[in-house]
Amino acid sequence: MSTNLLRLFPVCAVLALPSLAFAQAENVSTLPWAYSTFFGTGWYRIGDDRNAFSIRYAPRKALREASINDDGTRNIGIEMRIPVTVGLDHFPLDDLTGSVNPENLANVSVTPSIYFEIPMSERWTLLPFVAAGWGTVLNGEESAWTYWTGVRSRYAVSVANVDVAFINSVGFVGYTPNHGSSTNFWPVMTAVEMATPLGSLRHDDRQLILHWHGGYTFFQEDLDVLQRDRTTEPITDQWEFGFAVSKAEDRIKLWRFSFDRLGLSYRFSTDGELQGIGFVFESLFDK
Repeated sequence: MSTNLLRLFPVCAVLALPSLAFAQAENVSTLPWAYSTFFGTGWYRIGDDRNAFSIRYAPRKALREASINDDGTRNIGIEMRIPVTVGLDHFPLDDLTGSVNPENLANVSVTPSIYFEIPMSERWTLLPFVAAGWGTVLNGEESAWTYWTGVRSRYAVSVANVDVAFINSVGFVGYTPNHGSSTNFWPVMTAVEMATPLGSLRHDDRQLILHWHGGYTFFQEDLDVLQRDRTTEPITDQWEFGFAVSKAEDRIKLWRFSFDRLGLSYRFSTDGELQGIGFVFESLFDK
């Protein structure tokens, strides 16, 4: 596997998939596959349902770098990603190695995707993307096709020693199970990210940088979540606040893996039905 392909490999992360054990017992999912992949790494609870976890392996490979030439012409960057999401029945903090026991695996999904980075100016960048994949419950008969597309925008400025990025996105996320009808939702997000040097703090002779972000996502079509009693719980939005630390002009390396940054985020819906804690490995723009 090439070095570029391992640029992002958050195998230690847990992410939301609040359905897995229930799906094994009932052959239904409380949450579509597309939702877990869309939300990224973290732990989630919806309503009074049980906690749920999964592990995400998301390698990527740059096929062409984005740039703006001296004559003003643009080179569009192209990047392939292959997110693999494995759902866990349990995630015991006192037995992390036991979490990846085959008997603890509840489902798996693979969603190849392609991203096009378009530099509109030195400050403004667009990122259209498209993805399609398939997932299945490991101890049941449920499977599903998932697909999503959209575009993100980032406008970056600097104020004193603080870098500020305004990030917006709109997308479409769809889910077609082997049993039942298809469903979809339209996430519309607006967010701000800030980064500032952490004084004299350094690591490996590199300046440490503190990142923090806040964002709001509105689901144009409510995300309907199936509860244990088979009633539907509509989720209309999500707030997210987080922080992370990075090294200037370098990546953070842990064993054989490397990350742009490391941190945590807290996510919740306005009505309090959705709650979660996520791991931060990169900018919201690059997620």
